[in-house]
Amino acid sequence: MPKKDSIDSSAFAHNQFPSIFSTMGLHSPPSSTTRKIAVLFIAILLVFTLPLLAEEKEQEEIRTVEKVEVTGQTDLNQTIQSVSLFSRDELQKYHPEGIKTILNHSAGYLTLSGGHYGQMAYSFARGAGTNQTLFLVDGFKVADPSNSLGLNLTFLSPGLIEKAEIVRGPLSNMYGSNAMGGVVNLITREEEGAEAAVFFGSGGSYDVNAYLSKKIGRGLNFSVNGNITKYSDGLDNDEFKNKGITIKTNYRGENLKAGFMFLGNFAAAGVPINLGLPTPNRSYKQDNFIAAVPLSYRFAENTKLNLKLSHNSNKYEFRDSDDPWMPYFMNKSIVNQAQVIFDTKIAGLIKLNTGVDYSDQRIVNEENDTTVIDKEKTHYLSAFINTGFDLKSFLVSASLRYDKYRDIAAVFSPQVGFSYLLAGKLKIRGSYSQGFRAPTLPEMLNPLWGNPQLEVEKSKSFEVGTDFYARSIILSIVYFNSKYENLIGFSPLTYKFANLSRADISGIEFSTRFTLFKRLRVVTAYTYLDTNDLQYERELLRRPKHVVSAVLSYDHRYFNIAAEMTYVGKRLDYNELTWSVGHSPAFNAFNVNLLVPLNRDFSLISKVTNAFDKEYQEVMGYPAPGRRFLMGIRYRIKNRD
Repeated sequence: MPKKDSIDSSAFAHNQFPSIFSTMGLHSPPSSTTRKIAVLFIAILLVFTLPLLAEEKEQEEIRTVEKVEVTGQTDLNQTIQSVSLFSRDELQKYHPEGIKTILNHSAGYLTLSGGHYGQMAYSFARGAGTNQTLFLVDGFKVADPSNSLGLNLTFLSPGLIEKAEIVRGPLSNMYGSNAMGGVVNLITREEEGAEAAVFFGSGGSYDVNAYLSKKIGRGLNFSVNGNITKYSDGLDNDEFKNKGITIKTNYRGENLKAGFMFLGNFAAAGVPINLGLPTPNRSYKQDNFIAAVPLSYRFAENTKLNLKLSHNSNKYEFRDSDDPWMPYFMNKSIVNQAQVIFDTKIAGLIKLNTGVDYSDQRIVNEENDTTVIDKEKTHYLSAFINTGFDLKSFLVSASLRYDKYRDIAAVFSPQVGFSYLLAGKLKIRGSYSQGFRAPTLPEMLNPLWGNPQLEVEKSKSFEVGTDFYARSIILSIVYFNSKYENLIGFSPLTYKFANLSRADISGIEFSTRFTLFKRLRVVTAYTYLDTNDLQYERELLRRPKHVVSAVLSYDHRYFNIAAEMTYVGKRLDYNELTWSVGHSPAFNAFNVNLLVPLNRDFSLISKVTNAFDKEYQEVMGYPAPGRRFLMGIRYRIKNRD
């Protein structure tokens, strides 16, 4: 029988969602089975691609020189990290469950919802904890230091997004805390044109999006984008409402680039179930916004100075008049950040990126009629340097970041890696990284369960992989191993947060993108995950060994149809009713999206989620919604200059 989890559910019932405070475990050696499978996958890829490398016929490369913003304006075919890119076209065709769907189509990522997508979602990057993945908007950090679960942006409408960049593996060397598992960069829309879309569907659901972007004078562009969503699965107290808006202005001169970006997202939802029982008065509200100013001045052809200023505000409120222990609580945070970056290239060979990063954070926690933490402050100062030796087909990279938080020991986060591009098509790469997550103010200062002696969580990660680029196919295979220590959890002995455990996670990621017959596009991702928890002699919670996703998209002259599938294997989970650990069964989820152009500007769109109306639970105790239909029309005017 599995041992009882190191968690006191009643102490964290105010989070109203399944707890994850002890989902990381102790260290154990990496599985030899994982290594054997990785070697087999890489051998298969080499056997498949080497004949293609020998072809004399020149082939057009797809997206290989696209700049990846999140890794510092690096060409995709030179990145040492594992990166998934999703374009506007892909976001339009298969996003029935918000950003969650896109994350689940990136190898190494898994997002599980406690009910429909408006409820709390738990995102795991290569098995790391939910608070160990960092979200960015247009390259600016968005984080909520007022709680222990991290920021939930999975219900953000893809209608606001132009492009998604998803990095698997640590990037603390560039972004500091919370980037241990990965980084998700959501780039908001700004392409010139106009669009309006309206959808109606099951349970009184609707989704409305409007967008306008236009050039104003020479070098100046203005865009505004708004979205309103209402969702209901037909249950009592099930309604979810979300409003989002982005406003962007950009000026691009010969040497000067400047801009302003604002993103606001305002969500509210009922929580229909808790501990297996209906909860008619349980609800939450979550408001997030970020205002940011990027400035860039080019001194010479390969030398520029970047300045980034941002203000990030988050507020989360929970209410349940029937909850005798915690009928109300509120978390609020304000994060201000300034960053100066010097970027140059020396002799056409050496890339140098260095700078400083300063941030201050303020939080408020309220429980019932009591202010638990009142405008508590902290700050950090960082310095970093990234270097790369660019020999065209061969790139060697090294970087180091220094972070000093108030009342916490300084942390160094190095990364070294390489990428080698053979014949312009086959890239071989590897990297070693160290990452960290600083404890949040509530984890340290809460008068009931805070611990001011907490140390930072740390990780050491290694990965090696290969990517193949050709005219109609992109393949990627990666083996990774990550070791975590000083992981923060809730101790059942002291009833306080403590650095309890270590964990060892290794796995394989395999992904493909290929086009058949010019019209049929196939996108697949497979993740094999081997997690170890010696403290409880078991796997880590909610981390299945196998996750498979696939998208089949067919472009016809008169329609486009995209069918997607996500398979999540059997996994351990926490049963809130019995305070014990048990297995959640595997499940398949199928979604379908149909687009029919009526003319150059108008299109009819139909979306079906859980197309086969399967009954399953992504998170134990929280049933997934049944089949849902949405029908709508989209009006779109592109720039036709």
